[in-house]
Amino acid sequence: MKTAQQPLSKTDRVYLPGLDALRFFAAYSVIIGHVELLKSQLYVSNYAPLFEKINFGGLGVYFFFVLSGFLITYLLIHEKEKTGTIAIKQFYIRRILRIWPLYYLIAFLALFVFPHFQILHIPWLQQFYNQNFTANLILFVLMLPNVAFSFMPALPHAGQLWSIGVEEQFYLIWPVLVKKTEKLLHLILRLLFVILLVKALYVVLMQIGIIPKNYWTAGIKRFLAMSKFECMLIGAWGAYLVKHKMQSWLTVIYQPFVLAASILLLPFLSYFSYDYELLNNTIHLIYAVLFLVIILNVSTNPNSFLQLETRLFSFLGRISYGLYMYHMFIIVLLIQLGEQYFDTNSTLFNIYLYLSATIASIAIATASYYWFEKPFLTLKNKYTIVKSGKS
Repeated sequence: MKTAQQPLSKTDRVYLPGLDALRFFAAYSVIIGHVELLKSQLYVSNYAPLFEKINFGGLGVYFFFVLSGFLITYLLIHEKEKTGTIAIKQFYIRRILRIWPLYYLIAFLALFVFPHFQILHIPWLQQFYNQNFTANLILFVLMLPNVAFSFMPALPHAGQLWSIGVEEQFYLIWPVLVKKTEKLLHLILRLLFVILLVKALYVVLMQIGIIPKNYWTAGIKRFLAMSKFECMLIGAWGAYLVKHKMQSWLTVIYQPFVLAASILLLPFLSYFSYDYELLNNTIHLIYAVLFLVIILNVSTNPNSFLQLETRLFSFLGRISYGLYMYHMFIIVLLIQLGEQYFDTNSTLFNIYLYLSATIASIAIATASYYWFEKPFLTLKNKYTIVKSGKS
């Protein structure tokens, strides 16, 4: 039996087609949502109320969570099957080399560089910059941006980092649990039950007054709401279905009408659930299941009508982390510049903004991938047990 320190042979390489395309669509959904949000925050004519109802940004992030839970759990199961164990240290090193450099670059820029450029200021948020600087600095350094966002207004241009914190906190313990358990499905279901129970109990206890409503308890509520570990666990369940060839489930998931319904339902569910607090607080679970249907059909169903494996999507997927991380300050800069040359109520302004935000985000993410992230990715390969991707 191979040891965990031995990389698997090239024939054992794991490649799931279409996932790069899904990464790009998720990142671009966040960009679309943030264009209108940032227009609103800069007091520019916008469609923020409509876009908030459709929840482009939230849908994109939830998709990332499910996709991440699926792919990483798939790779962990594969490693355990092939080597008999999971190399935890190597897993952590890989995560650090992939996620941390860009995370800390954006945090550094948001804390120490962007505030000195007037053109990048978001007035209503900028007033909190000095007031919360020390707390933000400590929490972002500790990889706890979601904690910062739970108790304070977002740090300008770094609000998107909250989801990185959620993922890193989940993956701090997930590979250890997968390594130690012999009944992964039971673990997934039990954790889902416990997490949902804790969240539900907290909300109920606040509603009936046992937990008082104040600054700290409201912050804890926001923290629990942001911690979408359940989405990653639903993704992990999908990985279990595929790796254990549970055909009774997969046969249903692979039905064309199930995939079509999953795609079409997403925007409608988001829009019509917005005004109902209970539904709005739980609808992400339905999203996660719909996302999983899409992921499994794209990546593991050769007969799916949704085939997304192209060179363009593969490229855009590779730079999707950069798209997600850089786009906030790009959009603010382009709005501020556009105000000088366009009527912000005009169609032309919106064409300019969406087109330039797309092109600039792709350009900067591409430069970042090849000139900043690539050296870390090359080093990451030295600690890779299960090879994933085409090459």
